[in-house]
Amino acid sequence: MFATQLRESTREAHDAAESAPFIQQLMGGSLQTRHYVDLLLCLEPVYGAMEEEFRAHGEESSVALFDHRKLDRHARIVHDLAGFGQIPRSRPLPMAVDDYVAEVREAATSPQRLLAHHYTRYLGDLAGGQAIAARLRQHYDLGPEVLTFYDFSDLGDLVHYRRRYRDLLDLVPWSAAEREEFVAESQRIFALNAALFHALGERQEPTQGDSFFASERAHQPR
Repeated sequence: MFATQLRESTREAHDAAESAPFIQQLMGGSLQTRHYVDLLLCLEPVYGAMEEEFRAHGEESSVALFDHRKLDRHARIVHDLAGFGQIPRSRPLPMAVDDYVAEVREAATSPQRLLAHHYTRYLGDLAGGQAIAARLRQHYDLGPEVLTFYDFSDLGDLVHYRRRYRDLLDLVPWSAAEREEFVAESQRIFALNAALFHALGERQEPTQGDSFFASERAHQPR
């Protein structure tokens, strides 16, 4: 089945991105809240570009079969950034962000390539993203009002939703070439994520404590 083939074909690229030191340190609690905010600032233009391109595709496109407005994350990222007293593009972003956005725009010329972005980001948010949210609550004392990015409660049972998504992938009558295009784009996306995490890791400062956002977080429950 294609969903299984896709998962196996992208496993190495996925694991490389997931094991990036920045992500491991963030989930391990050894960074600071501001590092997570830097991640949100980088993801904001990526999701903005993706969701704009998704909406631009007509109802006859294969993208429309999967796209659901309850999946949209861009507005939630902007909301969460505001909770930290930040606005999009309030700091210089790594070049890796521009590369990622450019890939999204280029992928929009092909439904298969664009849908690969839909698959890698949203299914990642629905699975590993939930683990990240749990670690952010645990290690950085963040409340739900600044973690709406990871809140998919409107979708109901997330395990069931992911299963239905993969079942639908198996049913779309793509040609072998179209499926190869989907897989290749997914591998590129994981590589772009790895590059972004590497760039964020290089921007870290060897300081301790978490007072940088203390004033912005004063309203959050303890």
